Amino acid sequence: MKKSIVFVLLLACFALTHTFAQEGFELKGGLNNITINLDTGDGFFGDVSDSELGFYLGGGYNFVASEKLDVEPAVLFSFVDDLTSLYIPVMFKYKIAEKFNLQAGPQINYLLEDLPDGELGLDLAVGGGFQIDANWFIDARYGFQITRGGDFGDVVDINTLTFGVGYRFN
Repeated sequence: MKKSIVFVLLLACFALTHTFAQEGFELKGGLNNITINLDTGDGFFGDVSDSELGFYLGGGYNFVASEKLDVEPAVLFSFVDDLTSLYIPVMFKYKIAEKFNLQAGPQINYLLEDLPDGELGLDLAVGGGFQIDANWFIDARYGFQITRGGDFGDVVDINTLTFGVGYRFN
């Protein structure tokens, strides 16, 4: 009887370890490109657009929801010359192959600069990822601004392209 219980417990531990092999805390960082589009309201001159390159650092947790779906909330700090921001994405990762995933989800962004209005925004982020090994991964995402608070949000769109590498602690 004891051997049967030990065998069942070992089998359960193996199954849980295998099921949650990709679950764990992660640290990530990489390059980001912030694009700011300003609607001047003037049909003659059109819109003004500017793009700045920077980097981001942060961490999160990857939850395994099913065999094909993971959920990853994270907190990322973006450092660009004139637009330091905090991003809080909740990405849904659909595994299209053993090592590849497609990602989509909402992303809250908060501008840490001294602005009188419109610091808080909401994006839709889409992208993909590749699991290099059990711990290392790369991913790339594009965040489309959906809305931004205040009068600032009516005339400015801030979109973000990120490309980075991460390490998951299983």
